[in-house]
Amino acid sequence: MNADLIKEMNEIIISDMVGNATAESFAAVDIAGYNYMDARYLVDKEKYPNRIICGSETFPGNIDNNWGLVKRHSHIIGDFTWTGWDYLGEAGVGKVLYDIPNLGKYDSPFPWLTAWCGDIDLIGNRRPISYYREIVFGLRSKPYIAVHRPEFYGKEQLKTNWSWSDSVSSWTWTGYEGKPIKVEVYSDADEVELLVNGQSVGKAETGETNRFMAVFDTIYEAGEIVAIAYTDNKEIGRTVLHSASGAVLLDVDVDRTEIVANDKDLSFITITLVDQEGNLYNTADRKVSVRVEGAGMLQGFGSADPKSDEEFFATERTTFDGKVLAVIRPTSVGTIAVTVSAEGCASKSVKIEAR
Repeated sequence: MNADLIKEMNEIIISDMVGNATAESFAAVDIAGYNYMDARYLVDKEKYPNRIICGSETFPGNIDNNWGLVKRHSHIIGDFTWTGWDYLGEAGVGKVLYDIPNLGKYDSPFPWLTAWCGDIDLIGNRRPISYYREIVFGLRSKPYIAVHRPEFYGKEQLKTNWSWSDSVSSWTWTGYEGKPIKVEVYSDADEVELLVNGQSVGKAETGETNRFMAVFDTIYEAGEIVAIAYTDNKEIGRTVLHSASGAVLLDVDVDRTEIVANDKDLSFITITLVDQEGNLYNTADRKVSVRVEGAGMLQGFGSADPKSDEEFFATERTTFDGKVLAVIRPTSVGTIAVTVSAEGCASKSVKIEAR
């Protein structure tokens, strides 16, 4: 209820009642941590001129506004958005739903499992919001392309205060050729231009005054999508995505092939569905099997799917947006042989040395 009543809660937060109730506590610490109290940032600059403030928990939709306050006001030293890494629990608090009544939107029945509100998903992949944040913080000059799932085009979105857009950085949407699709482009440049197969969809202003984002509606055509960023009419960066085509291949990436042979070390294997050029096959999800032989065991196997009912300890798992993660634990000194297979794909094998 509190999360739904943002406007009303902000009016309460900036009241003297809240200021008086927290004054003694905050006077006793070096830094005052404000959870969802950014409405007080400027008010308290005047009321408590010696107070140092940090946003200890804030909404993802306020990333740019809060960072702007950090840059302009020395008494605000930083901001922690909820949250960095997706997690099990608070199931579906950051979900996006479509065409349903605005009722019980924070309730997420089975099989919802993860919060689905992290910059990083459950298996360690950066989500579009993390690139948006990188641009807002001035750490990335290249634009970033995030594509909305076309099956929901034109449907009313139901989001929570912890939701981001339901988007994927991919231009592979098999089965939606010739159908409308929505594309977000994040950039700190003056403007961005979007091109599909060499044809301009249009230009739009971005940068801080436009919340670092432009949104385009276009028609999906397999091939290439390009975002070009311009400042002072000069190109300062571009990003290109290509559609996956041809055979679906398994890309198997081991973070370390040498690990310590004890019960504390792990090796993480990211398995991705790609084409021969390495383009993500996010629309070709299928079950992937992992077999472990030798001096190790499969400690866990999962995807970033926030509402899967598959087990984390099974040897078979369905990819989500084309990816799964296998976790290998050593059981003794020696070689660990891992074989990855999936229907319609050539198997891949890797070896890990436990020393």
